Amino acid sequence: MKRALFPLSVYILPQGYTRLRIFEPRYLHMVKTAMKEHSGFVLCHSDKTSTTEVSREGVFVEIVDFSQDSGGQLLIDVYARHRVLISDVSTDELNLKYGWCETVDKPLWELGSDGFVYHERLADLLRDLFVVNTELNDLYKKKNYADPIWVAARWLELLPLTLTQKQKIQSCRTYQAVAGVLFEVFDEQE
Repeated sequence: MKRALFPLSVYILPQGYTRLRIFEPRYLHMVKTAMKEHSGFVLCHSDKTSTTEVSREGVFVEIVDFSQDSGGQLLIDVYARHRVLISDVSTDELNLKYGWCETVDKPLWELGSDGFVYHERLADLLRDLFVVNTELNDLYKKKNYADPIWVAARWLELLPLTLTQKQKIQSCRTYQAVAGVLFEVFDEQE
């Protein structure tokens, strides 16, 4: 399906939420269209090495709430539905990019038979983070601490890692590998 593309350095994975500040006319138009048509758009990363200048993969998001900041700029909360592969990118008269987006159905990582290694500790730490950060807690209307994949994905969104580090972790094949890397990061920060 053809979707509007929003290249941004925000890192979000399926079932994640984020708040975006919208001020450029082309993206205001994109949001207006998404609200009017009850559709979403795709968050992706800029890629200057690509002829399309956008990444090959993105995340389809839907608008779940909106408001204004103190300066009157539009704020939207979005929920990430699923990953997509992006192809056939074009640009309209507003310089808004569109791409053909194919849903990626496979999970982020395989859970494996020993899938709950580290899970309880990661879930407890994440729950504690949500308790002390009310803005984050309010943004995440749905939480699934029982799901190791959900917990690991939220840590990747929230930790102050470089985009390269996050993409490297996302490319791991198993939850166990991701959990191991997360604990390495935690150990480095202590």
